[in-house]
Amino acid sequence: MPFLRTAVSFKGKTLDINDPVLEVYCTFWPWLTSPGCIPCEPDVVMGIETEGHRLHLIGIEAKYHADISSEEDERSEPNDQLARELDNINDINIAALRWDSALIVASRNLLYVTQDMSMPRTTLATSLDEFTRKRKIEGDIFWSSWRFLPVILENILKNEPNPTNRAVLDDMLKLLLRKGLMMFTGVESCKEHFSSADFEFYKHQLARYRWPDISQLPESFWNYRYKE
Repeated sequence: MPFLRTAVSFKGKTLDINDPVLEVYCTFWPWLTSPGCIPCEPDVVMGIETEGHRLHLIGIEAKYHADISSEEDERSEPNDQLARELDNINDINIAALRWDSALIVASRNLLYVTQDMSMPRTTLATSLDEFTRKRKIEGDIFWSSWRFLPVILENILKNEPNPTNRAVLDDMLKLLLRKGLMMFTGVESCKEHFSSADFEFYKHQLARYRWPDISQLPESFWNYRYKE
């Protein structure tokens, strides 16, 4: 949930689920075939259950270096990867995911996760443009970055008592740091006191340049100049 709260949509919305979470459902790499849509395979489809059997459905497409895998074509259905996944998420039947049939879908969203430090607005704009033109309805896509995770994992590790969970979280944190996937967190204030004696090794001197004595130059120098 702390990571999902870092997500912001192309239109400036936040991915907030304020009700207490009762259950979390996850299906990795599901093959979605909603009627009238081009099939797709997002990385994860997550369902967050809250009170009253309400289900918040979130499709997640995660990238590292790669760009989206498909672009708009001549078909009448959205084919850009993100537009296609948004299209399927909007019509997906949770029975196809083999989740509790009593669940009532309260919201449907698509989350795009990349290593960028800021939202890839051009990519999202292109995807949403195709979706809106072909489906005649407004769409929105959320975005977050892998770089938000290290601070979240560090905070969770401070209070995680389960050794198995700690091992997984610590492994994930080390991998993200090794890949350099972190945000700039600012500069720490100086905690040491420095006196003028610490800088006495530095002596300012004027720069000087002495022209060479041409009578001392080797004969090879004059031969080179003559050939030029």
